[in-house]
Amino acid sequence: MGTLTERVINTLLDQGADLVGIAPVDRFADAPAGHKPTDFMPKCKSVISIALHLMEGTADVWSEDPDRPGKTISPYLFYGYGLTNIESSRIVNRVAKQLEYLGYETLCFLPTWTTSMYKYYDETVASGKIQAEFSHRHAAVAAGIADFGWNTLALTPEFGAMQRFNSILTSAELEPTPLYDGPELCRKDDCKTKCARKCPAKALSETEGQSLRIGDKTITYAKRDDVRCTYGIYGMIEGAGARSKIQIPDGPGKFETLYMERQGDAMHMYDKIMLENCFGLICGDFCGRCLHQCSSKELAAKEMKDYDLSRRHSSLSRSPLLRDS
Repeated sequence: MGTLTERVINTLLDQGADLVGIAPVDRFADAPAGHKPTDFMPKCKSVISIALHLMEGTADVWSEDPDRPGKTISPYLFYGYGLTNIESSRIVNRVAKQLEYLGYETLCFLPTWTTSMYKYYDETVASGKIQAEFSHRHAAVAAGIADFGWNTLALTPEFGAMQRFNSILTSAELEPTPLYDGPELCRKDDCKTKCARKCPAKALSETEGQSLRIGDKTITYAKRDDVRCTYGIYGMIEGAGARSKIQIPDGPGKFETLYMERQGDAMHMYDKIMLENCFGLICGDFCGRCLHQCSSKELAAKEMKDYDLSRRHSSLSRSPLLRDS
């Protein structure tokens, strides 16, 4: 039968996770107050992180111009965002319940979107910084399956920026996976901070960073203006994949201005229809250029040839399509 850790990992991979890692709860010691696993589950011992790979084609076919021939944003909206979030939620929900049946406490959070931020609306509006209850990206780094890039995304050697994450908090004391210690994934000097240069909202700083600690590892990534980023997510600005061309006021973004613009008449009718009818967990994130444009996987490819990926918890070698090759 194997150990509980092996059974959990294998079950998650069999359910459809592409990468799995486990972080002991002490790696979250420096997380912000109110966002630590033990703030929600005092008996939490382990955080299980899963990644679901996004099809490369969803980024290849995306375009900042929605009317460009041969290009469309719809595959990314659904397969790169909506369905991936739903699938990851199904996977963690199923395995979390199985851990409960064994007598362990478990808890899962939404993968993303407004509901995961509801508790912190007041702080979010006041600070201009979006706060979710639990950060799945940080959990992925704490579990060793990812490392942060300058674009504030969690990058993996297998897929670069092309994945999304979800997590399970549990009282089960599982065997942890090591923090990522391979070749540097983000090569911002080589790409000249391409993510910041290509951001249509100018939400990422090219030079100013912010640092944090996960376990014994110090991580630095770009300072990000979450409100300006949201203009791109909603497709309100030119270059975000939608038709609206609202101008963001100079300076830091303000949520009051963002929501007034969203409710006003400046947004294109088609973009409003998308937001009102199928945005959120079904479809979401018009933009994603920091993800689409990230060249971390290609830039790190040479050094990756000497890095042993087999010791990571990846389903690639267990994929039915690859098993017979």
